[in-house]
Amino acid sequence: MSVLAFDTHKAVKALKEAGADERLAEAVVATVSHAMGENVAAKADVAATRSDLAAEIAAVRSDIAALEARLYHHLWIMAAGIVGLTVALKS
Repeated sequence: MSVLAFDTHKAVKALKEAGADERLAEAVVATVSHAMGENVAAKADVAATRSDLAAEIAAVRSDIAALEARLYHHLWIMAAGIVGLTVALKS
């Protein structure tokens, strides 16, 4: 994952101004900073995932097209067999 910019000094300062003592403010900011570093997706991460998914979708569509062609082939063979059987039974 990409590294995101997070101004920890500014965050600690804002928490202290809101009434938190310095140790609590630093602990909260350290926890948030750690969580953001591991769990937040950046634009580059989303773009890479989108690219991977697009490739997978293209492969699935190709497989579906091949299966569809095989299905039509088998249906034509079955139709010809039914017509041939019907002609043979009427004779």
